[in-house]
Amino acid sequence: MQYVLLIHAAESRHATMTKEAGAAIMEAYGTYTKDLFATGRAGDCAALEGTHTATTVRVREGKRVVKDGPFAETREQLGGYYTLNAETEEEALAWAAKIPGAKEGTIEVRPIPAMGMPAAAPGKALDPKAHKEYLLLIYEDEGMWAKLSEAESKAIFGKYYQFTQEIQASGHYLAGEPLDSVKKAKSVRLEGDRRVVRDGPFAETREQLGGYYRILAKDLDEAIAIAARVPAAETGTMEVRPVMDTSAYA
Repeated sequence: MQYVLLIHAAESRHATMTKEAGAAIMEAYGTYTKDLFATGRAGDCAALEGTHTATTVRVREGKRVVKDGPFAETREQLGGYYTLNAETEEEALAWAAKIPGAKEGTIEVRPIPAMGMPAAAPGKALDPKAHKEYLLLIYEDEGMWAKLSEAESKAIFGKYYQFTQEIQASGHYLAGEPLDSVKKAKSVRLEGDRRVVRDGPFAETREQLGGYYRILAKDLDEAIAIAARVPAAETGTMEVRPVMDTSAYA
């Protein structure tokens, strides 16, 4: 089974950290990442820039509404994620508890449904030096799916597949996954050496995180334009976040 490990932590704590303490945390993440990838089970991962760089995008009646700031203001913010293949939920929870952020924040563990994304289509290669990575986070009320007919659901999934294939062909696509229901989510924290696991997502909100795309874009304006094309932009909210450059800790 595939799982995504979502890292929620209070980013404000970095403002009071010494340079040495900040470097130690990044080194710890570097070690964790190498250990996870050494298992051969790791998939996509990214660290995100602070929420002050976030932009939210909605499309209502054909009009695009763009606002500065993250989708949800909470005590702890989404700071990054890992995806991995695990044989059991317990294995996914064990890896979640090893993430350095579990000591100070919360790791949300969400299954990735088997439907996945369409196979990568051949497309043009964009120059990574002239582009920046952005994460497009999809928030919508997952309860709306229960109200849709089978034909309506298939039509929406068709739009997602078409959009995905278009950004694969244009070279903007890097990764993306839909997430399973928040009813299947687990939240993991470390209290001392004790692992605390709770049922449910990290935050209960009117709209839930339902998936993501990681893309290359030449600037924020292009990332916003791509986010506005995601089907959920018409019914929910897209959060656009720059991906942090962590190459120094690879």
